[in-house]
Amino acid sequence: MNSHTITSKFIHWTFTVLYAYGIFKQVGDLEELEDTSLLNFEIVFAIVFLVIVLIRYFYMKGTPTLLGAHEEMRKGHLFIAKTVHRLVYFSLIMLPTTGLLIAAMLSFDTRGMGIAIGLHEFSATLSYLVIAIHIGASLYSRLKGEGIWNAMVPVWKETGKVNSDLISKLEVIENKTYDQIEKIFRLN
Repeated sequence: MNSHTITSKFIHWTFTVLYAYGIFKQVGDLEELEDTSLLNFEIVFAIVFLVIVLIRYFYMKGTPTLLGAHEEMRKGHLFIAKTVHRLVYFSLIMLPTTGLLIAAMLSFDTRGMGIAIGLHEFSATLSYLVIAIHIGASLYSRLKGEGIWNAMVPVWKETGKVNSDLISKLEVIENKTYDQIEKIFRLN
């Protein structure tokens, strides 16, 4: 079975902790950033976060999507997976970038703060959404026993497909969705 490297897994899971920390410690009010030490911490955190996201992106860029799958994945499935992964990276690059923009606007007292805050909030909301989709798809893949879960997750190893009427019905919907995506985007 193909699996991600130890480095890939390490980057994935340590970054997950960093992202969770960023959500937990996020600034509630813009006025909090009047504290210079907090503002400086936020700037350093955003830079470190951005550098790690970029390192992760360029390290993982050459890694096949859905690595570990026991069977060849449909083109519609790959299209969705790649789109979600790209949106995850986009949102995770935009979060610190817009945070740094906010910090710069505060420091230089420039106009446009509302737009910067709006972009930052959009990035955060997008990250929540696409990461939830990513986690949901990972769990669904695990229930289907595709092998993808075992390639990245070090715990709760999948042992095969969970036989369930619900999974069977979801697979029918899934395949119809792939048919449509492959037809619309001419992926055949």
